[in-house]
Amino acid sequence: MRPDGTMQTTYRIRPGITWHDGVPLTARDFVFAWQVTSDPAMPIMERTTSQLITAAEASDEHTLTLEWSSTYPFASAVADEDLGPFPAHLLEASYNNDKERFIQLPLWTRELVGVGPFRMESWEPGSHMTLKAYDGFYGERAKLDTLIFRFHTSGDTIVAAMLAGSADGALKRALSFNQAMTVKESWEQEGRTPLVVVQPTHYRHIVAQLREPRLPEIQDARFRRALLVGIDRPSLVDAMLASQAPVARTFIAPDDVKWDWVKDVAQPYEYDPRLASELLSQAGWIRAADGTLRTERDDRNEVPLTTNASDKNVRELAIIANYWKTLGLTVDQTVLSPVEGRDVRVLANIPGLITWSVPASYRNTLKRTYGPGCPTEQTRWVGTNMGCYRNGELDRVIDGLSVAIDPTAQRALYRERIRIESEELPLLPLYFDVQVHIFREGVRGIKGETNPVTSVSWNAAEWDVD
Repeated sequence: MRPDGTMQTTYRIRPGITWHDGVPLTARDFVFAWQVTSDPAMPIMERTTSQLITAAEASDEHTLTLEWSSTYPFASAVADEDLGPFPAHLLEASYNNDKERFIQLPLWTRELVGVGPFRMESWEPGSHMTLKAYDGFYGERAKLDTLIFRFHTSGDTIVAAMLAGSADGALKRALSFNQAMTVKESWEQEGRTPLVVVQPTHYRHIVAQLREPRLPEIQDARFRRALLVGIDRPSLVDAMLASQAPVARTFIAPDDVKWDWVKDVAQPYEYDPRLASELLSQAGWIRAADGTLRTERDDRNEVPLTTNASDKNVRELAIIANYWKTLGLTVDQTVLSPVEGRDVRVLANIPGLITWSVPASYRNTLKRTYGPGCPTEQTRWVGTNMGCYRNGELDRVIDGLSVAIDPTAQRALYRERIRIESEELPLLPLYFDVQVHIFREGVRGIKGETNPVTSVSWNAAEWDVD
């Protein structure tokens, strides 16, 4: 770390690692990956890490040096999903000569070449992918000789295949939570003990649109607190996920090491209808003769609550709305069409509140309440701060978190951020949504994902079956 805020990191690459064609992995493969992922002409979805790097150099085959425009808390995880490595010996010539052809190369699909314990044997799009154990893997040889991944567009089809014994299991997102639990219960009723890994992966919350809400009272923090304590979140989790997910106080999950840093400043906001009514009264809501709540304004006082289209989201929407209705509020429930749910302009201009979910990771939660991240017409309605919350003090804290490396400094900044967000509630925390990996009895070694960057396949060499 330098006085001007930039930094340099050096990485030593383990000798003996080879690509699946037998060519050694070198530092040059990481340099090439950075060149590709930082190239605006390339269709790269995530550039968070590569854009912070100003230069990459391979001083020898096993030494990689990166120059950073600022300090970066996760520079230790250089092998991120947006920073390769890419096999330069197979791809570099095409990249330099014809970028259009480069992005269409079969090396990205059917002829994929990697460095992991399994190599690509075949890939039939829309059907299946077959992987074979790679004998040249630098670690212990994989326990399984073959892995076959079949692709299905219907969760019901996967459930049927698993119950019929034609599929060993399903990784996350293949099945909904309820479908996974259906398979689990069916197997257990037959006396089997399936392998089930349930992991909290996404922060489920309600975003308050604070720029120009149809209901101005949403801008009052007392009103937002009333809405939150008016929801019985443990019962919501029971209804949605059979109590298999933790209630959220903030975006930091209870199994995150940072939870111990902030748990005393993250307010619990436990279900309390009496307190909710008091807060609504303090915020200027008056109970009418018919029992419903109104403000002193003459126009309609409906609370706009929106969600994206899915059976799960619609059910959750109805449960939350019912809790608020018991307080006397009138709730206008809106379900976006699939097209609307992907339209950034629509999402940036939701008139009140919207249920939302983001991966509970650093890059997805860092700037959710960052003022400069407010979507505007000038940004073409793109920005992570959907609700357009603005707080200069919080912006300074988030700026600090973007570059803080020292754990003591990180701890202080996280505590201050959570304190502010927990008091102001620009986002109303609900729970941590879970994803399920489920496999038949006899499958061993699948442990799920780890933080900050690995996927469920990180220990695929250890997977085994009876």
